[in-house]
Parts: sequence; structure tokens; C-alpha cells
Amino acid sequence: MSGTNRTYRLSEIESNQGITFSHAAATPGHHCPMHTALAAMRNIRGISSLVLGMPECSFYSRYVMENPVEGTGELHYTYVLDSNEVVFGCREGLIKALEEMERDGAKAIMVIMTCIPALIGEDVKEITETFSLEHNAKAVCIDMAHYKRNGYEAGYYEGYEALGDFCMKKELNSNLVSILGAHKGREGEGLKNWLKNNAFELLEIETGFMLEDFLKITSSAFIIVTNIHYLPLANKLKKEYNIPFVFLGGAYSVSEITACYETIKEQLQLQELPEFVGINELKELEDNIKSQFTGSRFIIPAIIEDVLLLTNYLTSLSMKPCVLHIEEYQLWMQEWKKSILHQSVDPYITFVVQQEINQDAFEKSGFLEEKGFRFSIGETSLKEVASMKIERFFLTSLFGYERTNALLHSLKHLRKEE
Repeated sequence: MSGTNRTYRLSEIESNQGITFSHAAATPGHHCPMHTALAAMRNIRGISSLVLGMPECSFYSRYVMENPVEGTGELHYTYVLDSNEVVFGCREGLIKALEEMERDGAKAIMVIMTCIPALIGEDVKEITETFSLEHNAKAVCIDMAHYKRNGYEAGYYEGYEALGDFCMKKELNSNLVSILGAHKGREGEGLKNWLKNNAFELLEIETGFMLEDFLKITSSAFIIVTNIHYLPLANKLKKEYNIPFVFLGGAYSVSEITACYETIKEQLQLQELPEFVGINELKELEDNIKSQFTGSRFIIPAIIEDVLLLTNYLTSLSMKPCVLHIEEYQLWMQEWKKSILHQSVDPYITFVVQQEINQDAFEKSGFLEEKGFRFSIGETSLKEVASMKIERFFLTSLFGYERTNALLHSLKHLRKEE
């Protein structure tokens, strides 16, 4: 996808096409979004899948789906285009394949379109919609063509968002609150106990769940999103079913987190906020980190799904981002981009391959200048630069005050090491 060695700044990025590779050769390679879409779907009981593409796509997909039939009856098939279909399309054959899956017991089918069907312009979405109108089984299409992006994040975003197409309007349950995303740690337990103690029923959607349970989500009174992978789904449910939500997983600063909990309190008409952590102490730590790190420069070569939100937070603490690795840029991330640029910084954006940012991006960004404090979120070969080891657990499973507390203490430790 990356046809130039030029590295672009954040202000120049409008789509995935602007995110160039850090090196000419993408070694050791990266999963395509079809891989992650399948990985997400295999954990949902009640969802069958059909990978649509060439022989290599079909073969590769079996690394995720070793068995075509899961223990609880889900079917995970592939449809390989022949030479005639590559030229003239596969509509007739695809409909027959979906009918066969329906006869075999599939009720909800996720059709995962790969590169070649997308390149020839086959309207798979229309085919699945037509099939669904004429059959009892429901088929939904997601476009996972790898050439449209560098990495694999779209497999999560678009896979979970497409689950909304299996939903139907249900009667409102004013006591039902849905949580989308991981909610581990003390704060996750505290959030659930707060809601349960106020007589709310919880629908918890994380990685493994049943489609039958998920479909109850359209009767939710409110949705709490703790992970960015579920944000497109929450936006879809708000648009189509008018279900309000709060993106708690997108809040890093103490004030933003508090505002999210205030929103939950107001939406659900609760009387008081729970005391998850010592908020005053955390605010004091946040102020101390800002004082210690003002003017410092940082890079993020690690894979962090909400890297723009994290960057926006660190920039608000008077730190300067120099180079960022971005897996996936979507139009709905534009507000975060604008917020970063509004703070008078414009970092270089790249897709890190060979586990390292290239020298040219380092030099252009000014990160190599030996002045002030420099650090990296994620490992780097620059030995003179303080490096924060990223535990994916605290960045994806934790949220709110607890995640920010872990992040700020990691930064504090970096400074002590210096």
C-alpha cells in the first residue's frame, strides 16, 4: 500500500493511504484484517462465517478457523473464486453457497470479502442483502480487503460494527445497561457493582459471547464503551436505535474520566458517584507529571489501538509527540486529530515494520536532538532513550482512573530511571 518513502505528518493524513511504511520491506509481515475479523467472529457463538476470495485467502484463513464446524454448530466455510468469476463476478455462486450454509444450519452468516472480490467491484453487500430478504438465514458482508489499509485493526472495527446488522428493534428495558469492551481490574468491578447496587441489569459484551445475548442490546437504556474497537458499533446503535452511550475507554485525563462518570450518573438518574480511587491524589500526580515532563519529546512505536487519544492526553500535559505508529486511521478519528493539531504539534505518522521507526523519520521530527528529556512508549533500539514497556493489559483491559494511574506511575518511573 505504501508506494513512497516519504513520511507524512498528522495534518496530512486523511485516510490509511497516507500512512507509509517505516521501511521499504514489510518484514516479518502483518496479519490482514480478514484474520482479525475471523478471530473476533470465532468467539461469538451463533455467528457463522464465509471467507470470499482466492485460494491463498482461503488457506490462510484456516490458521484461524482450523475446523469448518464449531462444537456448538457454527459453520466457518470458504468460497474460492474460479478464473471465470474473477472476470465476470461470483453472484450466482455466492448465493448458492449461502443457501448451502443455510441448509447446513447457519442462521447468521458473516461474509468476509477479501482483496480480489473488492478489486473487481463485486457488490457483495447487495448480494447478502438480497439473500437475507429471500431466506430465513441472515447474511451480512464486511469488506476486509487488505490493500485498503496497512494493518489489521479494521477486522475488529468493522466486524463488531456489522453485528448491528443482525439486530432488530426491541422494547426498551429501562433497567438494562450494556458494557462494550473489556472491564477488568478494580475499577471494572467497581463500575459493575455501582450499577448492580442501583438495580441495573448488565449486558456484558467483551470478546466471547453469544449472539442471542448480544441481540438484547437494542433494548438497552444506555451503553458504556470501554474499548475503541466497539466505538463504531456504539455509533451505529445510537444512529439506528437512538441508544445513548459514553466512550469511557476514550478518557485519559482525570477531568475527562470524571465527566464520563457524571454522564453515566445523569443518564441513569443515579444519586451519587462511586469513589473508585483517590481522585484528588491522582489529580496531584497528573499535575506533577505535567510539571516534570513539560517540553519532553516522545515517540510511540508500539501498537496502541487508541494512540491518537493517548497522544492527545500526553500533549495536554505539555509533552511533544514526534513520531507515532498508527495501525488504522478512520474518518471518525478526525476530531482527535484536530485536538492534537490544535495544541501546536504535528507529529510524523508511520506504520512500523521491522520493529523500528526509520532514521529519516527520527531526523525530520527532531527526536534525535540530544536536548531535554526523551522517551519512547514501546521498545526502541535507541539505547540513550528511556523506553516504557507497554503491557497491552493495562492499555486495553483497564480504563478510567485505574488506567491513567498505571500510565502516570510508569512515566514517573521513567523519570526516576533517568
